[in-house]
Amino acid sequence: MRGLALINYMLALPGITLAIIIHEYFKASISYRLGDPYPKLYGRLRIGLRNHLEPIGFLLMLLYGYGWGMPVKTTDIYYKDRKRGTLIAYIAPALINLLFAFTFYMLLLTAKQVSYALGYNLPFGSRGFAQGIQGIYNSAYNAGGQFSGRPAVMLAAGAVYQIVYLFVRCNLSVALINLIPVYPLDGSAILEICLPPGYRYAFGRYKGILLIVLLLLFIFGFVNAMLDPVVMFFLKAVV
Repeated sequence: MRGLALINYMLALPGITLAIIIHEYFKASISYRLGDPYPKLYGRLRIGLRNHLEPIGFLLMLLYGYGWGMPVKTTDIYYKDRKRGTLIAYIAPALINLLFAFTFYMLLLTAKQVSYALGYNLPFGSRGFAQGIQGIYNSAYNAGGQFSGRPAVMLAAGAVYQIVYLFVRCNLSVALINLIPVYPLDGSAILEICLPPGYRYAFGRYKGILLIVLLLLFIFGFVNAMLDPVVMFFLKAVV
């Protein structure tokens, strides 16, 4: 089973990486277009692993299904409207993640319906964050325990379906987790800009403590307990 678990993680890597890069790149690009020079100065307008991935957030994404990328350094003093600009820069990336999720979700739904119509018994399903690869392997056999006529096609199609499924799930996960108002998540900047000036300083003082609390919520399973039902509600048609 350890080998199967390793394959699950490998299938998840493209979705994790792309979802995080999409989120952080568009955050940097939108802030830059609003007049903020910082994303360009710090090299965040380039697409690349080193530019947007952050070790702790990436590891949490791999282990728990929710995580974050390297925070984009922005400054609202260059926005024409500081509050409006901050809200756009920090809400729009989540909406873009949702757009990617919806687009590829529709592709998965179409692929599932077409495959059933053609008589392919592909292993559509999910076990939490990663579908068991054993289902893909089993799909290559017929009821008599013999290899079917198209094992390679079925294995490849099942693996590709799973990679795309995880890409959809990761985009949903990144969009949702960033609503939490804890640094380095986007919700922190959204809440801070909405607070009265006197409360912003107090909120900033507790960023480190709130991050520790968030990590503890990950470890004890509270983040998954809160967000998994929401994610799976949207994915139920393709699992």
